[in-house]
Amino acid sequence: MPAPADRRRRDRVALHWRVRLFRSFQSVAIETVTEDLSSIGFYCTSQEPFELGETLQCIIVIPADTLDGFDSQVSLECHVTVVRIENNSNGYGLGCHIEYYDLLPTSAVAIQ
Repeated sequence: MPAPADRRRRDRVALHWRVRLFRSFQSVAIETVTEDLSSIGFYCTSQEPFELGETLQCIIVIPADTLDGFDSQVSLECHVTVVRIENNSNGYGLGCHIEYYDLLPTSAVAIQ
């Protein structure tokens, strides 16, 4: 029997970049790390439960050593929708679709 076709429209890369998830920017950040990432989404694990279809704001930190010509990290402010939830031994696996994003100035976000 052939393997099921992958539903993803874009190739994903196993990148482990820091992410802060927010239900709103007034809420406390939920810190996590991407397990894989594409131009339209990412997968991460959270200790906090989320709802399918929930919209979140997040900040993805791109390390400087992955960007040619940058001296410091770059951050993306994203609006995402939770499109997949999995219960696993590390918490809750989240598949998030990136609705849109903006590049943040280096000074705007400090994630150590």
